[in-house]
Amino acid sequence: MLFGVLLFGVLLSGCGATSAPPAPVTITSEIFSPLSVNARKLTIVENWQMPVTAPYVGHRQTPYPSNLVSDWASTVLVPAGGSGELILDISRAAVMQEKLVREDSLTKTLTDEQDVRIRVELEAQLMWLQPVGDAQARIKLSAVHSVTVAESATANDVQAAINDSLQAALAALDLQARAELSKVDNIVLQ
Repeated sequence: MLFGVLLFGVLLSGCGATSAPPAPVTITSEIFSPLSVNARKLTIVENWQMPVTAPYVGHRQTPYPSNLVSDWASTVLVPAGGSGELILDISRAAVMQEKLVREDSLTKTLTDEQDVRIRVELEAQLMWLQPVGDAQARIKLSAVHSVTVAESATANDVQAAINDSLQAALAALDLQARAELSKVDNIVLQ
């Protein structure tokens, strides 16, 4: 009887054990260093309407993917000029979670196969309008990152994979933006 109660207690305590939730995606100047841009103001336009149907799961993320792109722009693209405007037009900020097809064989049922593909897609346009000197530029930015998650993964593991994919896509977007901005004369102030 005592053994049964102890066994029940051990099993019950195992049910209450949970893993800590993954760290959220953050945008800081330590991760993304600011750029002084030759513009008086930065305008961010979100032209992306996030679908709330499968396979899209961006609406379940905190913060939303488009908000992460906005935060990135506010942190990195720092207006420091006396005139002009820099406009970031976010046209896509999607997070998709798709089930992968698995083989139906006896050997595959005993292995830990990849179960889910996480895909993050970020697309935006940077438009620079500088009335002094009549300068302007348009830059298209696009970043995609994809990972797969094993079928043994917990919900926290899947969320961690989504967060890592968002961070990787933002880093790719940042690298592309810096490379493209360096090609435009007089847009980045030294």
